[in-house]
Amino acid sequence: MSLTFPFPLPTTGAFSYCQCISSSDHYQLLADADVRRAQLRDVLKRAKRKNIQDMLEVVKAIEDYIPFAFTIKEGIESGDLSLDHEIVTSWRPPLVGSHLHMVENQRISAPTISYEVSMTLLTYSLSLLSLAEEAYLVGNSEDKWKQSTAYLLSAQSILIYLSTHPLLIDPAPPLDLQPSTLTPLVNMIAGALHLLVLYKSLPTPDSTAKPPSASLMSRISIFALEKFSAALTLLPQSLKNDALERWIQDAKSYCSALAERYMAVERESKGDVGAAIALCMAGRAELKSGSGSSILKKPSRLSIPKRSSSSTTSSESSQSSSSSASDSGLKTAMKRLRQDLESLETDFRVQNDRLSFQKIPDTKEVKRNWPSGREVVASKGEWTPPASLVDWEGTGEHHESAPGMRRGVSYSGQGQYY
Repeated sequence: MSLTFPFPLPTTGAFSYCQCISSSDHYQLLADADVRRAQLRDVLKRAKRKNIQDMLEVVKAIEDYIPFAFTIKEGIESGDLSLDHEIVTSWRPPLVGSHLHMVENQRISAPTISYEVSMTLLTYSLSLLSLAEEAYLVGNSEDKWKQSTAYLLSAQSILIYLSTHPLLIDPAPPLDLQPSTLTPLVNMIAGALHLLVLYKSLPTPDSTAKPPSASLMSRISIFALEKFSAALTLLPQSLKNDALERWIQDAKSYCSALAERYMAVERESKGDVGAAIALCMAGRAELKSGSGSSILKKPSRLSIPKRSSSSTTSSESSQSSSSSASDSGLKTAMKRLRQDLESLETDFRVQNDRLSFQKIPDTKEVKRNWPSGREVVASKGEWTPPASLVDWEGTGEHHESAPGMRRGVSYSGQGQYY
């Protein structure tokens, strides 16, 4: 079972702040920022060319660099740092067109420190999504549920920040950073947060815990369904591709079928066996009609960018394996749910044939009486940028020197991942 679509991570070209800004008072700040950025560039390249199993390395590198990038941004905006040359950085876009072409996306160069900061934050969010998936799949303790939730919430809050602080550059910001691209992802993560709740509540053969309220679980399923539906509806044309659309559609179908499963259990407990059978039938039909009946077909591979050198094989293996694992995970969950619905329907039909003798309503009829969705994991709201490493309005002191790591730095989300 999977939580979210496996977006690729971007990579970035080489860049030096010291070559764009001359400041004898803050040379160490600029040098430290160059070191952190070089480390981030290196870890992103390795994450792309190899299959880094521990995404924590990527997240740590980003968190080491973010305070420096924001501090320099504040220094430029306050006039305390003067540019000798325009800051121009290049990033390979991770979202738009990632899976549409057989050639690798070209890096996009854009001016201003704001572009650098925005692309770093987008990379941060996508890294946290990967870390959430990793924590859920690899973790063995109860803590994995809390960890995955924390990562998803942080990733969502960063995307909210980016969508509410749009990048203002001429002629227009890259499509990856436009609110129309980011908003569907915010909705997708909201659905994933509730999908995680549903996964945790699924009954297991050896479970001795009291089953959750069928009424509550159906409403949680419906809320997740609404969020995945919103994400699918809001996807801009530039972001649409078979792999992403299929994953969201499958997640939507799964949540719809799970809602009908729980509503069937609730109806049967109230003696409405006929409606329970109809809901089971509707749930099975939902799983059959999901994105191209993907639970019955082998998932298609993502289009992998061509590479020269030996990195081709490892990169293709990394991206295709992550996509296949995600497809297979959700496909497995859908298959299990279908089997559960078939078993429930069989039991309910036996009960109806022997005791209840109720008419089985049309599936369209039972779909008209759905309850409203219920949110149980609220958004954290907008991400908060880190405190500046330099008191630009006071002494102008640089509070951190290489190779210190995050001393005196505090910002929303820091430290709760590891």
